[in-house]
Amino acid sequence: MSRMPWKPALLGPTADPLWKRIDASVRGAIDRGHLRPGDRLPSVADVAKGLKINKLTVVKAFRGLEDAGLVSAHVGRGTFVTDGRPASPSRGSRRPPSPAAPTPPPQASDSTRALRRVREGYAKSLRDLIRLERKPGTIDLVGGVPSTESIDEGLLERLTRQVLAKDPRRLYGYGGESGLPELRKAIVTMLSRTGIHVDAEQVLITNGSQQAASLVAAWARDEERAFIGETPTFIGTPQAFLLFGHSVATVPWDADGIDVAAVRAAAGNAKSVLHTCPDFQNPTGRTMTADRRRELVAWVKESDAVVMEDAIARDLRFEGESPESLFSQLPPGRRILVGSVSKSFMTGLRVGYLVADAPLIEALRPFKRAMDLGSPSLVQAVAAAFLDDGYEAHLASVRATYRERRDALLAALAKEMPKGTTFTRPSGGFQLWVTLPDGTSSVDLFLRGLAHGVAIGPGPIHDIDGRFSDSFRCGYARATPDEIREGVRRIARAHADLRARGTSSSPGTPV
Repeated sequence: MSRMPWKPALLGPTADPLWKRIDASVRGAIDRGHLRPGDRLPSVADVAKGLKINKLTVVKAFRGLEDAGLVSAHVGRGTFVTDGRPASPSRGSRRPPSPAAPTPPPQASDSTRALRRVREGYAKSLRDLIRLERKPGTIDLVGGVPSTESIDEGLLERLTRQVLAKDPRRLYGYGGESGLPELRKAIVTMLSRTGIHVDAEQVLITNGSQQAASLVAAWARDEERAFIGETPTFIGTPQAFLLFGHSVATVPWDADGIDVAAVRAAAGNAKSVLHTCPDFQNPTGRTMTADRRRELVAWVKESDAVVMEDAIARDLRFEGESPESLFSQLPPGRRILVGSVSKSFMTGLRVGYLVADAPLIEALRPFKRAMDLGSPSLVQAVAAAFLDDGYEAHLASVRATYRERRDALLAALAKEMPKGTTFTRPSGGFQLWVTLPDGTSSVDLFLRGLAHGVAIGPGPIHDIDGRFSDSFRCGYARATPDEIREGVRRIARAHADLRARGTSSSPGTPV
């Protein structure tokens, strides 16, 4: 049944919070029989627009109704009335109340919650595994973050003195929910060098790119959009969506990029948000081809999808020509770009950004305001000063360093690893992806590698369901060429130990 017999309304004493008055309106419609099991409520966005109130208020009301068993929310489909209909406390009911507790949401919703708990529990166990104590002298080939040695000695102190010498009082208060104008302007200039042309009003400053993903997750839940993520991936992104109550569908990459046919099948007819990292994808290091980008854009234009592009390493290309940015090809209003100054410079700054068209930025601002009222002004000013003076020289330096280290890693893998081992060849970024030829568990290899004094990123930590057991991420940003060569020798010895002991698992899923 797809009736919409309830229109947004506010009931109850005017002193009540708005969310409680929406709650009373829905309960009254259920009590009078105007809303029946299976009826679909208007979307959060439609209710907010009709009542001229914030979407978060509607979300709070609907979640309260869901907790009471009166409605059930299904991401990508809508919010529906269930058959748990207790009498309204303020009105008599034409139906006798059930002596049992309110009926819980349908089994599908319970299954989604149960799957989320399993996934979160598995992810936590892997995080705990990665945090195992490492003996002194362990070579870090986990990857994913820049080397602190790439930062000139005294740079942070110099930048801080520089920004404090220029009207420091502007930094005493909140920096505004969108971020300091000087930083947003600097990001616009930086993006223009990579072929992405936007204006400052399209930029929202975040506390790292992880908060940007969380903002999109909150917005997508509000908009009742389903989430589709690529795999393997940086696991923090699907975890952010799980945290906001989304189910998570994953789609693999092949040699050319994300599998668009699989994306199409996963989305179906539902509204969706797709997350992809087309340049130096984390963890594989691959870059999506121009043809695959055009294929993905064509799907977006024919669907009701929004793409969140992770451009965190786009400016770290050290060889070859960059394909046209995916963001620039996507239709306005259906695109989000997530990036970070921290990843290419200093992770401790926690300066990220989100770029979208103006209406979408406006829709995201309330979520940013609710999370933190704005990112710290001082670190924003430091980041802006660095982008204006020093960033290009820094990029030139780290690109040369990472290329040298990438080459050392490729040569060492070819020399030391067993026959049949395959690995990607990135043209930028921090890491590459190794797949073992014999089904050896990369988790076992990680544990044995620690005993040999080397750390890698086992494949299952890059998939929400723990797949890719025979693959691992190998990073080259934090180790010198000599350390990389020795680290790979230690990996090879650890692998030989496992094979001698007969320790292996069934082959993982190929990338």
